[in-house]
Amino acid sequence: MAPVKFEQVTKRYDNGFVAVRDLNLDINDGEFLVLVGPSGCGKTTSLRMLAGLEDISQGNLYIGDRRVNRLSAKDRDIAMVFQSYALYPHMSVFDNMAFSLELQGMGKTEIQQRVTTAAEQLGIEALLQRKPKQLSGGQRQRVAVGRAIVRNPAVFLMDEPLSNLDAKLRVQARAELSKLHKQLNTTFVYVTHDQVEAMTMGSRIAVMNQGILQQVDTPKNLYDHPTNTFVAGFMGSPSMNFFEGVLQDTESGLTIKTETFSLPIPKNRHNHYQEWKDQAVILGLRPEQIYHPKFVAPGIEPVTVRSQVSVIEMMGHEAIVYLNLLDHPSSNFQDQDVADHSDQFKRSEFIARIDPRAPLTPGETIEMVFDVNGIHLFDRTTKCLL
Repeated sequence: MAPVKFEQVTKRYDNGFVAVRDLNLDINDGEFLVLVGPSGCGKTTSLRMLAGLEDISQGNLYIGDRRVNRLSAKDRDIAMVFQSYALYPHMSVFDNMAFSLELQGMGKTEIQQRVTTAAEQLGIEALLQRKPKQLSGGQRQRVAVGRAIVRNPAVFLMDEPLSNLDAKLRVQARAELSKLHKQLNTTFVYVTHDQVEAMTMGSRIAVMNQGILQQVDTPKNLYDHPTNTFVAGFMGSPSMNFFEGVLQDTESGLTIKTETFSLPIPKNRHNHYQEWKDQAVILGLRPEQIYHPKFVAPGIEPVTVRSQVSVIEMMGHEAIVYLNLLDHPSSNFQDQDVADHSDQFKRSEFIARIDPRAPLTPGETIEMVFDVNGIHLFDRTTKCLL
């Protein structure tokens, strides 16, 4: 086991493109840390620098107490599982798992013991004499993980190892990898673009975008307290709804007004938001904090918003509903800045995650219920949380 430290690490290519910029990240000993973000965000490049497969342009990288910037991959005491399982097709499962140990000159008895133990942990002991072509996708994935386990490394590196599996197998494999991490109690660094994988597997998650680390925290804190609109929109499925508006003082107190509806700010947040009065902001609200009027959760602070149902996705345990905002009959909001501003946050469509028993039909007009206790406010310019 070993901690990992990225200290102002930058990766710059010869053409001037910066894939990772000034990355500072501490990964604790025995932690399961997930690097997540969209394609091209720098997460795989960061992992490859840690693995020794990419040179570091600037900064320092430590595994344990060792600075590994110029250390070859084979000397870093790491094991990597790639998106492509890269099994040797002419070798049996046993030989695939044993190959790296043989290269190290390990004795046959020790190799036999390590491979057998890893196979038992992964439930593939009956497959040791098969060739890769005789295995399913899920079995090949286990073999690739087993090949890493037998090396008993200080750090496991995994680059989207579940992306080739079908949906059901991915769910099963997520649970298996989480159990394996607890058994081995070794540092795992896991790369994925799938925020569901990140939320379900990571003890902490590092969110990246355009080569820059956005936020590092536990899954719950990332979800409940995102630091900016990117993190708020990326973490969660369906993603957070965003609406443009202006904070204004009214007779009833501090209120956020949009083109089509107004929401009162909870009284316990008035002091916090007072300095942004009369400023343009972005309102964020997660789909599960929007309710059908017949199925409103107790204890919320409700405000109705006039909407029209567009699409209903019945999931069995819940319904995902796409709706369009409708002008409220009493709305007289005329903020020119909001009216003229056009980007991803000016939208009439929003998404609700509601009780599947709720009676809805496409085209129906309905007063949906927003829970104002669940709102997040972001600065319109910086996109950072207020």
